[in-house]
Amino acid sequence: MTSSASFMIAERFGCRVDGVNYCGHHIDFAERIARRRGWADRVRFHFANMAHTPFPDQSFDAIVSNETTMCVDIGEVFGEFARLLRPGGRYVAVTWCRNDAVDPRSPASRKIDEHYRCAMHPRSAYFTALAAHGLVPFHVARHTEAAIPYWELRERSSLRTGVEAPFLEGYRERSIDYLAIAAERR
Repeated sequence: MTSSASFMIAERFGCRVDGVNYCGHHIDFAERIARRRGWADRVRFHFANMAHTPFPDQSFDAIVSNETTMCVDIGEVFGEFARLLRPGGRYVAVTWCRNDAVDPRSPASRKIDEHYRCAMHPRSAYFTALAAHGLVPFHVARHTEAAIPYWELRERSSLRTGVEAPFLEGYRERSIDYLAIAAERR
């Protein structure tokens, strides 16, 4: 999880957060922020693969992944999340995905995958993988239209990277979705 999401969750819900990342410099940066804010006891970061974490079984009430699932095998990672969650625990995924009801592999999704060197999953694969690991969706929100203004602004930015046009194309043609999925562990 990104450091900004970790801090936001800790502040909003008053809970302790353990973030994982496989980039050492991201962890160093996040730990510096935690120390600067005086939150080193509330927000911790661990060098780990989110599909193979060092945490004991059933050690979390909630897990959040923010725009990361396209970089992993979701069956493997949802299995790890099911292992980590206590019964009744919640998992929230925020992700972009292919809208396989519209186009199984649109040109926009291919360009995004090439840019980020990832493999965007079809929307249906999320629900299949969640069910296979006893994670039952109870809320799904489609935020695709709300994401468009961000990409329009970014397309005009001097910091644009070139991936803006494929996101806008995919969102506008509905071949890509931006979803928040909340699931509960049985």
